[in-house]
Amino acid sequence: MPKRILMTGTPGAGKSTILALYNKKSKEVSITNLGTMMLKAAEEEHKNVKDRDRLRYMSDEDIIEVREKALSKIMSGSKNTIIDTHSSVKQGRRYVPGFSMKELGKMDIDAIIYIDASSDDIIKRRMSDSSRKREIEGPLEIDEQRSINLAIISTIALHLDIPIYILYNREGMAKEVAEQVKLITKEVFGE
Repeated sequence: MPKRILMTGTPGAGKSTILALYNKKSKEVSITNLGTMMLKAAEEEHKNVKDRDRLRYMSDEDIIEVREKALSKIMSGSKNTIIDTHSSVKQGRRYVPGFSMKELGKMDIDAIIYIDASSDDIIKRRMSDSSRKREIEGPLEIDEQRSINLAIISTIALHLDIPIYILYNREGMAKEVAEQVKLITKEVFGE
């Protein structure tokens, strides 16, 4: 039976960069971006959703529907998988958990990797990423989101009785963090 790791972190912490570096070295693990899978599912049903950043403005019911479709596709895979996702989605002043406990129960997650970075590094990365349309936020808002995310993954880990690995992605250290991810996947997946 395949094993699964949730990789999460505050937007701009560097998850996707680290996973791209990791993926160059490890072809036996499937890496899936839940947001991309949700966008594909949303495009079929909701013609006004044209990019991942628009997903968070869908109704709660529509988000649950497209997330369940995406998760069903991910869970049907036969390879060990890292799921690149967010533990929370910020909608103005409101935070929405990235998953319900019901969905998590179906996912059979074996571990969580949380990629963290300083608020200053996150702000710099967000400002230099022209591929995304994110709100401009300061260090207090970033720290708030980091705290919410850590609370959510702690709850998930407690509920599922799984470990959390926290990796710090300091500026210029993505290759080293990708190496740490490789060690964690060997431990969790038994490779």
